[in-house]
Amino acid sequence: MFSKRNKFFLLVFFVFFSLHCSFSQVFKGEIIAGGNVTQVDGDEVYGYRKVGVNAGLGVMFPFNFKKGSNEKRWAVSMEMLFNQKGSYLKNYTGINFCDTCPPEIQCNPMIKYKVRMNYVSIPLLLHYNDKDAWIFAIGLSYNRLAKIKEIENGIDNKDIYSISTIINPSKKNTEKMLKGRDALFAKDELSVLVDVRFRIWQQLKMEFRFEYSIFPVGLRRFHLADGVEVDPYIRKQYNNVLSLRLIYMLNEPKVIIEKKPKVKPENKIYYY
Repeated sequence: MFSKRNKFFLLVFFVFFSLHCSFSQVFKGEIIAGGNVTQVDGDEVYGYRKVGVNAGLGVMFPFNFKKGSNEKRWAVSMEMLFNQKGSYLKNYTGINFCDTCPPEIQCNPMIKYKVRMNYVSIPLLLHYNDKDAWIFAIGLSYNRLAKIKEIENGIDNKDIYSISTIINPSKKNTEKMLKGRDALFAKDELSVLVDVRFRIWQQLKMEFRFEYSIFPVGLRRFHLADGVEVDPYIRKQYNNVLSLRLIYMLNEPKVIIEKKPKVKPENKIYYY
């Protein structure tokens, strides 16, 4: 049996293709394949080290604010993506730097930290087309957490965190939410997107995208700072994502490339 969440995503998927089939002369389809490099701000692990998938389908509606103009420089689009985010550190260097280990747990500095969060994402964007060469966009994305796995110091942390809805809680509410646990992750995420794409050849385009959480996606209590035991403190966590994607546009006319006429040798003018 499908859950309400799965039924919702199936409905969105069906709407994508219904729109494209019913209005094929108006809408453009998108086939998207690419990857992410990500980090989680607030987890005491730094750098875009976690690699993930960013792939799915999209639909775009071009339009123009000027009536009667055939040059449609604006567009809105909606996508449905499998979007992997998270954080990764191969090994801890230097002193015994295992932030979230309670003091009584012996940490192994040679064992990695890794969190992988699989999302189903539905971005909505506004695009500006600059002479059909560069396309700039800004928008919002709703992301639903489908699966999460966290490993710290070689230990699967599934017993120390819980899944909940987090919307920028106050310090008092944060303490209450983390009662009895060291970490909490949000099942829903709202993020802001900025991207730019350019044409590689005909309908094939390349895109660079930056995505950042608007509200916290996690809360965590830390017991150590730079390897030294301190009074436990709590940090809010945000997904920080860079994406590189290839996009193949459906129902987009090919660009006509005008070839320069060849000049016959006898028609060339030589200067001496």
